[in-house]
Amino acid sequence: MFSTFFVNTCILVTFLYITGLISQRYKIRIHTLKRKVHWIGGTLFGCYGIVLMYYSIPLESNTIADLRHLAIVATATYIGGPAALMATLLVCLGRLLLFGITTQAIVGAFFMMLVGLGCALLSHLSWSRLMKLIVMNIFALGIIFCSFTINLNNIDDVLHVYPLHFLISMAGGFLLYLVAESINTSNELLLRLEHSSYTDHLTNLSNRRQLEFSLEEHLPQARQLHEHLSVLVLDIDHFKEVNDTYGHAAGDAVLRQLGQILIDKCRSNDIVTRSGGEEFTVLLPNCAFRQALRIANQILSGVNQYEFILADGLILKVTVSIGVTTYPGTGGDISGAVLLEQADKALYEAKNAGRNRVCSYEI
Repeated sequence: MFSTFFVNTCILVTFLYITGLISQRYKIRIHTLKRKVHWIGGTLFGCYGIVLMYYSIPLESNTIADLRHLAIVATATYIGGPAALMATLLVCLGRLLLFGITTQAIVGAFFMMLVGLGCALLSHLSWSRLMKLIVMNIFALGIIFCSFTINLNNIDDVLHVYPLHFLISMAGGFLLYLVAESINTSNELLLRLEHSSYTDHLTNLSNRRQLEFSLEEHLPQARQLHEHLSVLVLDIDHFKEVNDTYGHAAGDAVLRQLGQILIDKCRSNDIVTRSGGEEFTVLLPNCAFRQALRIANQILSGVNQYEFILADGLILKVTVSIGVTTYPGTGGDISGAVLLEQADKALYEAKNAGRNRVCSYEI
């Protein structure tokens, strides 16, 4: 009996590890609000519960003991109530299909449904994950005790198997928690590292690396769909004087506030990047030249009207120069690097023409 419960625990831990790899691969976070994640997670853990029934302990004809309830408890703890209900439904169907539609099987499925409903309700409580897992596990074991009592019709038979079942389930629950927390911490750390590798730490915009990846993605798409792809490159005028006069902390404040202006003035699908120092780049997918020019002028006007507030309350006015280019309006089947170079040339033209203006690249 002990060896079978041990196998149950090992199987569940293995399934947790596999689920962790899947969530890492597709960057899935726990307790996400996405309905799709609930359905997928519930289905996975429901299948895990069905597999656990293959390694059950026969107590009597059509009456078994195993750890399938831990699959439901884990789902409710780490994904949420809807996923737990989905997993419960699959486990109950598996119970009936594997052991036939008998009185004992129906009773077992009914009580397991009560376990799922209870865990789904408990999942909404604002407790720690460990506390929720312990309470759900004890609740499920109480329901299972009732199921054993009804199916076995002999309290001595129940007391013969239930204490060991309880101890192994509690130990399995703690092991489940340790493994799940380790996997979750590792996945969260990986997601943060990936996010920081593509994000500018000061403005929380995309960085140069992300800009290059975005160009590699959107330029071939523009060619294939015969769409326009525009690029804005802008630079803060006389930014060195801001740093020299007010300090680098003031310069950082200006950069952060300018990043927010760019987000506000651009479209939701535009990619705003701090490409280096005081230079920003905006990638405008499916955007023709005239629309890009309009967005550039909106940015220019927005910066001119904005009052940059420093940490000491001092108000500062700055201006920017902007270069605009559009594919394929500039001719030829160019690369992303060439497109950026064209926007840079337009920016230098704006600088040489007196700053605080928009210039476009001309062939």
